Amino acid sequence: MTTEHFGFTTSTFGGNLPGKLRAMKSVGFATTEFWPRDLFEHAEGPDVAIELLRETGLGISVYQALRNFEGMEPKTRAHALGIAEQLMDQMALIGAEVLVLCSNTASESDGDHSRISEDLARLGDLAQSRNVRIAYEALCWGRWIRDYRDAWRVVKGAAHECVGVMLDCFHIFALDLPLDGIEEIPADKIFLVEIADMPKINLDLIDVSRHYRLFPGEGVMPIADFVRHVRRAGYAGHYSLEIFNAHYRATDPGVVAERAMRSMTKLFSELKPP
Repeated sequence: MTTEHFGFTTSTFGGNLPGKLRAMKSVGFATTEFWPRDLFEHAEGPDVAIELLRETGLGISVYQALRNFEGMEPKTRAHALGIAEQLMDQMALIGAEVLVLCSNTASESDGDHSRISEDLARLGDLAQSRNVRIAYEALCWGRWIRDYRDAWRVVKGAAHECVGVMLDCFHIFALDLPLDGIEEIPADKIFLVEIADMPKINLDLIDVSRHYRLFPGEGVMPIADFVRHVRRAGYAGHYSLEIFNAHYRATDPGVVAERAMRSMTKLFSELKPP
């Protein structure tokens, strides 16, 4: 696999957007995960970010993220649909085609799977009208959907061409979930695969996720096994690093990007061709 399949989120880096994007591009990353704060970082407005993306040639793998949508009361869900429309407006500015929906964490949400599927289908209709897709991600601290297999079940129940899953190995390993269920997901319903390692540490999962993620090979998780299962599912898309770590944010972006690319190159070079 070549680096044209490797992506990286801007949130790993400290500093400003130009430094982040140029650091990624300089070592060969092809795509980035973009966030609203990236788009509106500059007082001059989003035109600065749009020009930087054009200058570097980086693609957008996903736009992050819509939250607490599915399983909510109609009034709250309608408000969330309005937020989704705003995010899709922003996506249109940068040519992003996939919006991440994180599994609901709100205590007032309903965990009924059929209702969640209905809400995903409703969001899929909006996405289809805007020529984008929805990647549903099971957070390991989600209120009802924590397991990627449950995420796939409700996505399958939604039966919408614009709704698929995003697989983040951090959330899978954090709950010590089996990997063989990955192969039951059709490749065309996996919209992105995220990579992150983690240390063996006894902290709350949210704290580990937000502050102690590591690059592949720096922690204790069997990342290679995860990738093998993803490949067996037939996935041939991008692999994006989503690493949240205070140490990396305090390090020069160029150094971080080089370290990240070394870890990805090593990981995939040690895997047999699919």
